[in-house]
Amino acid sequence: MAIKEQHFYSQIGQISIGFSNLESQIKDLIYILTKSDDEFVNSILLEDNSITQNLKLLLKLCKYHEIEEDRIRALHHSINKIRINRNLFIHGLWSFNETENGLMFVCEIKKVAFKPVPLGFTKILNKFLEFRPQDFQEELTQIANCSKIAKEIIETLKENRYW
Repeated sequence: MAIKEQHFYSQIGQISIGFSNLESQIKDLIYILTKSDDEFVNSILLEDNSITQNLKLLLKLCKYHEIEEDRIRALHHSINKIRINRNLFIHGLWSFNETENGLMFVCEIKKVAFKPVPLGFTKILNKFLEFRPQDFQEELTQIANCSKIAKEIIETLKENRYW
């Protein structure tokens, strides 16, 4: 395996781990705002939730408690943007192309889509998206920024004895 491919797989792994840690921080915020210190109950309540469901729940809890609502709403918006790419990065079918502009990573998404045309519709099976190496680094940076904000909110809530 070439060095460039190893770096690609390393970045995909870092994105996966970083996003997983971010999801855990979102759950920690929910635990704090539900004021439950029972780890088993907390896990049972959230174990089948997606990140989208947990973000919606977190927004409702912030609104209910009237605490950190603006920061949580901004965090929700930021996570929602990176969540889409994260899913592509983890679930896409990847190939590499060396172009005149450098190495390009091509993500194939196998989904049927129906596009309207003047006399009906056309069926599209595969969609191909291209990414440059710096796109993965940008995703990692955005995940790190969201994680930093989540950590700051957790610390603020704990300092104010909200826990």
